Amino acid sequence: MMLIAYCLGAFAFIGGIGLTVSSAWLITMAASHPPILTLSVAIVMVRFFGIFRSAARYTERLVSHKVVFARLTQLRVGIYSKIASSSISASRRFSSGTAVKTIVDDVERAQEYQLRIKLPHASAVISLFTGALLGLWVHPQSLQITLPASAMLLFIIPKLIKNKSESIARAIESCENSYTELIQSSVQGLAEAAIYGYLDENLSASKTEEKKIRAKEEDLLKSVFGFSTLTNLLIAGSVVGLSWLAYSLAKTQGIPPVQVSMLIFLPLVLFEAITAWYPNLFTAGKLLKSQHSVDQLMQQTDDVQHGSQLSEEIFSVSAKAVKVAWEDDFMRPVDFEIKRGELLVIRGRSGSGKSTLAMGLLSLLPYSGSLQINNQELCSFSGTGGRIVGTVQRSHIFNTSLRENMKIANQDVTDEQIIATLKCVELDALLREFEFGLDTVIGDFGRVISGGEAKRLAIARVLLADAEVFILDEPTEHLDADLARRLEISISKWLDHKIAIVITHSGWRDCDKTLTMAR
Repeated sequence: MMLIAYCLGAFAFIGGIGLTVSSAWLITMAASHPPILTLSVAIVMVRFFGIFRSAARYTERLVSHKVVFARLTQLRVGIYSKIASSSISASRRFSSGTAVKTIVDDVERAQEYQLRIKLPHASAVISLFTGALLGLWVHPQSLQITLPASAMLLFIIPKLIKNKSESIARAIESCENSYTELIQSSVQGLAEAAIYGYLDENLSASKTEEKKIRAKEEDLLKSVFGFSTLTNLLIAGSVVGLSWLAYSLAKTQGIPPVQVSMLIFLPLVLFEAITAWYPNLFTAGKLLKSQHSVDQLMQQTDDVQHGSQLSEEIFSVSAKAVKVAWEDDFMRPVDFEIKRGELLVIRGRSGSGKSTLAMGLLSLLPYSGSLQINNQELCSFSGTGGRIVGTVQRSHIFNTSLRENMKIANQDVTDEQIIATLKCVELDALLREFEFGLDTVIGDFGRVISGGEAKRLAIARVLLADAEVFILDEPTEHLDADLARRLEISISKWLDHKIAIVITHSGWRDCDKTLTMAR
């Protein structure tokens, strides 16, 4: 499809050449008062090229944009699919300032390279070659001017522009990435910086980076000015050269006036494709750098390896010298074994790796050592989703109804089951306060529940899952002692005959086994 767009783009420029040259022919022939039939042919040619030019340009826009937008959609789907299928450690790399810039900005820039650079280049090559052949038909000596000028404009100068713009683009890209990271860190600590009086100091680094970007952009503008001047001088020289050739041929060889006018008019439109291509060519470095950034992002690999589907029922989970880490190891190796119907409580100081261990058990982070399900390595399975479930420290409440938030864990649950689970975590009273009951919209946008209620809601959502292993991270955190104790009892009863793992700093006195972690 893109090849068709290349040809259509070239046809639009060829139509312009034909329109101008046939107009020159018509004007010159009309001055000599030829037979009306001769003028009719010229008039038809002018009309044809005028309509052909517009039709080709319109069709090229439709075809090229359709292809580019299809590629853009495919690339975005590919990136989002990669993020969705990645582990937490891998997907965290996608949330860095540089990666966000690539996903949002560079993906579009990369596709613009096809539309703004490759398409005009191909069209320019075809149209200038056709124009040179037309000049050959008008008079062979025109090739002495059109061929060298075309070679310079199509190959030599673009190569120089690409080399220069790419080096500047790499410098600008590096500065922009640094600037993005600085802005991200500044925004995250903005409130603290304002409170403690170092806001200006916090922003000074980003202002320095802004000056660097501006200096590099000015270098690019100087380069653009220099190459634009060279290009315009070359085109102007071609116009003057062909005009002088026409004058000389008329004096020495007595060529017909119609040939003279065609040779003069030809260079006026021969390089129209160049003037349409070059403004975008000056940004080619940025577009190519964006394509490189997208390629690097798509080539990132995931540390978590998955194997076969888990088919049998889970009856035990065990760990021997297990360490889980986001990047660098910090955990001390842990050992434990828990079987169906037992509850394991994991304790330890903040930063000892309790939540990180939970991520490993949920197959969200890679681990070292031996972590087994039914005496088989966890990493050898790919089907643990829905079989091993749990809460994390910052469980997300979606901006939808209470019912839909709960059914995320299990699409087949009934309203009665949802209400029973809410009662287990003592949210049934809150449900009665809602005017629309389970249809009440909750979530980050205008959340109608408190942080503690959101925590219990996340626990209730996990309890609804049709799973065999339940991992609860700080389920009673920030709750008063009486409520926390009641939840311990009700959740323990709910998870009876299941494998349950609870991470907590305090409480949860009734358990079968305890694991204390240390950094």
